[in-house]
Amino acid sequence: MRILLTGGTGFVGSALARRLVADGHELFCVCRPEASIAYGTKVAWDGTGQIEAGTFPKAVDAVIHAAQSRNYRHFPGDSREMFAVNVGMTMLLLDWAAQSAVKQFCLISSGAVYEPFGGALHEDSALAPTGFLGASKLASEVIAKPFSNLLGLSILRLFFPYGPSQHGRLIPELIRRVRQGSPVQIAGDAGGLRLTPTFVDDVVEVILASITSSWTGTLNVATPESLSIRQIASCIGRELGIEPKFEITNAGAAVDMTPDLNRLAARFDLSRFTRFDEGVRRMLACASDPSVSAQ
Repeated sequence: MRILLTGGTGFVGSALARRLVADGHELFCVCRPEASIAYGTKVAWDGTGQIEAGTFPKAVDAVIHAAQSRNYRHFPGDSREMFAVNVGMTMLLLDWAAQSAVKQFCLISSGAVYEPFGGALHEDSALAPTGFLGASKLASEVIAKPFSNLLGLSILRLFFPYGPSQHGRLIPELIRRVRQGSPVQIAGDAGGLRLTPTFVDDVVEVILASITSSWTGTLNVATPESLSIRQIASCIGRELGIEPKFEITNAGAAVDMTPDLNRLAARFDLSRFTRFDEGVRRMLACASDPSVSAQ
């Protein structure tokens, strides 16, 4: 297949780009003019201006829109960039894809659309995200859905991808804390926040399946293994041979961020997902082996 990928220099995108090339797909990676790519053919575009004729490849079979603003933690300072990438760029790509007769469009969204995570995290739940990241991701989903009349549209809401070479996110931070003997903070009950850390290679497998099998509709994408922060840190400690330290920050009810996976299970064998202990083991092995590529 001829596949156009945005976000190919990001954490999930780089793993996906590597796999697409390895599987023999003809890959075109959209990135800023000054950026460099490791896989596929570079397509220079800053994501804001109109897509000029001749700048994008012709006869593309599928678009995977995985680009996401790297600045998302500081509201309102990061809101303009989040809107430009998560919403504006999505609209421009959808318009180009529809005019170019692209058969399949995969929009990579986020479990952040379910904030504040107060009820069932089902794809058909009524949503009103309290954070701007979730709001901008939901906005991109809303504007994408009318295009489903013109092309095959799948929307994948990712939950907590992690893996080798990841930095500045929850699992790497917990590894750092356990390794350094810093206390792991637990909010709520004895276990704390409950979530579904999903190994990046498994995320890639689901995205590939959505494109090659022409999925349509909105799906939560996560491992079926739901773990508390205490369980995650304890697992990391076992792999490192270090007993984690914990600090209870309050006595309120813990938030459960476990999504409903029935829709995904109908299309993808959930037993294929990597167990967390194995994922952490692979993550630590890559970090300790200088011969392993950071890509």
